[in-house]
Amino acid sequence: MKFVYVTLFLILLIALPAFSQIAPNDKRSVDELPDRTSVNGFGGRLVVIENPREFVQKWLKPEIPRIKSAAEVRRGDTLGGFVLFTGCKSDAQGGCHSEVDYTIYRPDGSIYADRKGQPLVQEQTYPPPNIQLGRAIPVFRMGKDDPAGEYRVKTKVSDLNANVHLELETRFRLR
Repeated sequence: MKFVYVTLFLILLIALPAFSQIAPNDKRSVDELPDRTSVNGFGGRLVVIENPREFVQKWLKPEIPRIKSAAEVRRGDTLGGFVLFTGCKSDAQGGCHSEVDYTIYRPDGSIYADRKGQPLVQEQTYPPPNIQLGRAIPVFRMGKDDPAGEYRVKTKVSDLNANVHLELETRFRLR
């Protein structure tokens, strides 16, 4: 199983309104790191989280959850790729239209999994400084035949209304 979308997970995400949290102190940071960036007010952060279902449950609570991207994982661990975003431009009807392309690379640089044009959000969103959780959440499990080493997860996140694109990257190591 190289890249599995957990059906129940997707049903949960489709059934709920856009997830959002308010940034503390109403301050926006313009971090320019591989896993986070912003362009023209549209900002994003890419994280790979162990136990993605638990993370979504924490995100739905009023308190902002501790966000710790997976750094070192073991075979059999379930991981989820999450894009957190803010500042998506609304269309005339108040809807944000954005999508994300996910590519996961093995340690040798070959493609482990590739998903293009996944809907990040296609509805009304909250204005900055609200941070929202994108709906396209790839869930995958590292198998016994997967090579040990450093995996790269890259995304291209697009705000289609504003014609703005972000490229984000994070890494994790399989032991």
